[in-house]
Amino acid sequence: MTRLLSKDDVLALLDPDAVIEAVSGAFASYSRGATDTPLRASVTAPGGTGVILAMPCAIHDPAITGTKIVSVFPGNPGRGLPTVASVYVLTDPVTGMPLAVMDGSALTAARTAAGSAVATRHLARPDAHTVGIFGTGVQARAHVEMISRVRSLSRVFVSGRTIEKAEAFAKWVTSKFGLEASATASDITATADIIACCTTSSVAVIESARPGAHVNAVGAFTPETRELGTDLISRAQVYLDTRSGALSEAGDLLIPMHEGRFHPDRIVGEIGDVINGKSPGRPGLPDGAVTVYKSVGAAFLDAATARLILDRAEANGTGATFAFM
Repeated sequence: MTRLLSKDDVLALLDPDAVIEAVSGAFASYSRGATDTPLRASVTAPGGTGVILAMPCAIHDPAITGTKIVSVFPGNPGRGLPTVASVYVLTDPVTGMPLAVMDGSALTAARTAAGSAVATRHLARPDAHTVGIFGTGVQARAHVEMISRVRSLSRVFVSGRTIEKAEAFAKWVTSKFGLEASATASDITATADIIACCTTSSVAVIESARPGAHVNAVGAFTPETRELGTDLISRAQVYLDTRSGALSEAGDLLIPMHEGRFHPDRIVGEIGDVINGKSPGRPGLPDGAVTVYKSVGAAFLDAATARLILDRAEANGTGATFAFM
C-alpha cells in the first residue's frame, strides 16, 4: 500500500528537533560518500513560464530512496497560486515500489531551514542571540522556527519587500515564539548575530555582516542569481551543503568567481565535513570571522526528511492509503 500525505498531514507530522537531527545525519552521510545524489535535472516550461526540477536520491545507510519534483512558476501569485509547488515520492529501496506520495512544499521548507539550523549550530557563536531575516515567506518562518532550536534567541529583525509584510511577520514571531521582533529598514547586518536570507531576489540583498556573524543563504539557486554581495563572499569563511551543487548552481559563488574575487580554494568545506570532523567549525576559526552557509538544495535532505515523515505517519495512522498498482 502507498500512503498519501497532504500538506496539512505533513505539517502536523513535522517535529523540528527530529527534522534537524535527520538532516544532520544526512549531511554526514553525504560527506562520507554514503549517498547517490546527482545534480538536479531541470526543464523549462513551454513559453518560459516556469521551470520543473527533478531531485532523485539514494541514501545507503539507512537505506532510503525517493524523488522530489518541484515546479517554480513566478507568475503564479497573479493566478492565486503559490510560486513553488512540489511533491515527494518515497520508494522502497528493495523493490522500488512507492511507499508514500506526499506534499513536498512543507517538506522542503522544513528540511531547508533545518539545514540552516545545523549550519548555525556549528558555525554561529555560542552566544549568538539576535537574528536578521530577509524575506517574509514560508522559508523565513521556517528559519525562525528551526534556528530557535539551536540558539537561545532574544530578538528578531525582519526585512521584507514591503514594510507591511515585514510588520506582519514581526507580529507573527512575537505571537508564536514570545520574542521581541521588529520590522526595520535600517541595516540589519550591523546588528544581527545570525542572518538568514530567504528571498526570491536575483540581486544581492546584503553586502556585509558584523564581525563574528553567521549568514545562511538559501534563496538563490541559479548561476545568475544571488543574495550575497561579492565583498561579503570574498571575506567570509564559506561552507556549503554540497560542493558540486554550489559550484554548478550558486550565483552567490559563481558571480564573484567570474569577477575574479573568489576561488573555490576559499571554501572551508561542506557542513557534513564539519559534522564528521574533517573541517573546522566556529571553534577552529579566527576571532571575528564571518561564516557563510550557502545552500542550493540537496536531495538527500529531502529523502531523510521524507522517511522521518512516513515513519511518524505510519505510527499514528495519518493520511490515506491506496493500492498504487
